[in-house]
Amino acid sequence: MMPAMARRLTVSLGLGFAAFAFAAGASAAPRYVDRGITGQRYVFAGDVGLGLVHSRIGNNDAVGAGLNLEGSFAVSHSVELGVRTGARFGTQSQLRQADQYGRTLWTETWGTGNGAPFANPEIRVRWAAYSGRVVEVGLDWRMYVPGEAGTSFGLGFGAPLAFHVGDILRIDTGIYIPVVFDNPASTVISAPAYFWFQASPHVWLGPMIGVRHVNPPGPSRDDILLGFGIGYQVASAVDLKWMFLMPRVNDDNRAFGVGFGVQFRIGE
Repeated sequence: MMPAMARRLTVSLGLGFAAFAFAAGASAAPRYVDRGITGQRYVFAGDVGLGLVHSRIGNNDAVGAGLNLEGSFAVSHSVELGVRTGARFGTQSQLRQADQYGRTLWTETWGTGNGAPFANPEIRVRWAAYSGRVVEVGLDWRMYVPGEAGTSFGLGFGAPLAFHVGDILRIDTGIYIPVVFDNPASTVISAPAYFWFQASPHVWLGPMIGVRHVNPPGPSRDDILLGFGIGYQVASAVDLKWMFLMPRVNDDNRAFGVGFGVQFRIGE
């Protein structure tokens, strides 16, 4: 059972999310399913998200909270640069990497540890190699900077794909391969898939799934991820986002978390 303080925080954030969503008037900016895999040229996007995670080990329940902090800038119509880190509040948050649950509507966070109040910085470059009306193909490169004690330098390589199905569905998928140069190196092959249905001109929602083959310094494993996300465009340059996530449904601990986030864009 989640402690009372965490429950109150979750309810308060949820009510605030709903009130803001219904009170604010959205403009006629592009719908989510019509957006590209990179941002618009010369637009800065900032993301701030609160993540709450719950896990159970034996008969003990533990809850952690953290913040996701992220920014990106599109230097052209097809190239986007970004940086990301996270803040964790307390030992339980650090152990469970609670900041990752605040990275709303995105499940691929690698190269971080679990023993520091701030997550390793992640620097990224994304190139939209092909942008068609139905299919988009990109290349994604990431660097994990080892600021946390006991962590190592890492690189991530990805091939993001987006499928625009009619005017109601967008499927974001692809292959992502992070490599962290531990001794020996740890690698992951991850294939997420997000199914976004445009429920109204300003609301999108849908399931988030993923399969991962993880090769840490030790026995390899296969993980299955399940989640659900909702987004609300409250203004031309502001989105509110909510996410429920179970990153390893096949794990005995059955950890799960929720995230509440906001994205604001400058220059759009």
